[in-house]
Amino acid sequence: MTLRAEYAFDLPVAPKEAFAWLSDPARDPEWQSACVDTRLLNGAARPGCRYEITFQLIGKKMTFTVEITEFEPGRRSRFHVVDGPFGYTGTYDYTERADGTTGVHWTFDVEPGDFFGIMPKSLLKKVLVSQVKKDSGKLAERLAQPAHHRS
Repeated sequence: MTLRAEYAFDLPVAPKEAFAWLSDPARDPEWQSACVDTRLLNGAARPGCRYEITFQLIGKKMTFTVEITEFEPGRRSRFHVVDGPFGYTGTYDYTERADGTTGVHWTFDVEPGDFFGIMPKSLLKKVLVSQVKKDSGKLAERLAQPAHHRS
């Protein structure tokens, strides 16, 4: 069974800068609180790039090998699991707002199988959306700072 979680949020930067933050796996630990570590396996982020990512979520540590399948700067990024405890596909779609900021639509299709035990799928979806809501809010606050304070 596939579960879809989605959330829309705004970032106070142009789409190319939003894309640079959200679509580079090496930056995930900087803004995703559940992300423990990432390691690029075959070069910089681009279509076909694979990376290893480790999360700590709901008391479980999980490591996945993920491949970037779409990488259109300022427009769209998409990735999917090639190896891990369960499968997922994630997408970020970017829209430039009239004021130059970026609207981001995040979707996450996950096939958790029995990994989370008897946890209801509706609770898992709520946890995923809550995490992205919190992390994207912190990233928006960070990006609202002058550029020399962001790094």
